[in-house]
Amino acid sequence: MEFVFELTKYNDISFKSQVSKALEKRTELVSRNEYPQLWKYIDKLNSKKKAPEEVLKKRRSRYKVYGIILLLLSLFLLIPSLMEPKEMLIPLLVGAFGVGIGILNIKYGIKSKKEKLTSFDKAAIQLFKEYEKIPTGKVIFTNDKVQLVGNVTIDYSEIEKIFITEDLFILIWNERITVLQKKDLSSFNVEEFINFITLKSHDLFEVVNII
Repeated sequence: MEFVFELTKYNDISFKSQVSKALEKRTELVSRNEYPQLWKYIDKLNSKKKAPEEVLKKRRSRYKVYGIILLLLSLFLLIPSLMEPKEMLIPLLVGAFGVGIGILNIKYGIKSKKEKLTSFDKAAIQLFKEYEKIPTGKVIFTNDKVQLVGNVTIDYSEIEKIFITEDLFILIWNERITVLQKKDLSSFNVEEFINFITLKSHDLFEVVNII
């Protein structure tokens, strides 16, 4: 039995987001194995019910209004104090402190539209650039081995984990990574391949579903 992936051009959006998610999950799994007590505490914190987005939205709006009001009142106190700083030192300090708190409240109230890239996002972006240079070819899973592009052959015992995402199979082996698109599987179907690698994984590697 052979499962053949005939590689085609990778979708940059699904590649970057899903590879980033897999890399983050791998780091979490390693950390959980090394620090189980710490993760027990983290899981307990995460299990607490979080406020709905609508509630958070209203809360941010209130903080923004509070911040604007505090900023205006503090400027009203601060500006006259600057005229005679020695005689009005206390109002000057209070005004400056109020301006700072007001700005912090306004910043909290304004939800940033642009999310910062994580280290996992950056790693996925860099990996995608490398994958754009890889020539098309085939990756073949047989009963005994995995044949990668470039006549590279690995044994199943060399695989650490296989992550299953919405569109990808992501192999971690010998501290390296191989990304395969589900749509490139040309023999059999995805369910049959998952059953195959699940059987092969026993006592060798871990199959992690993060869909």
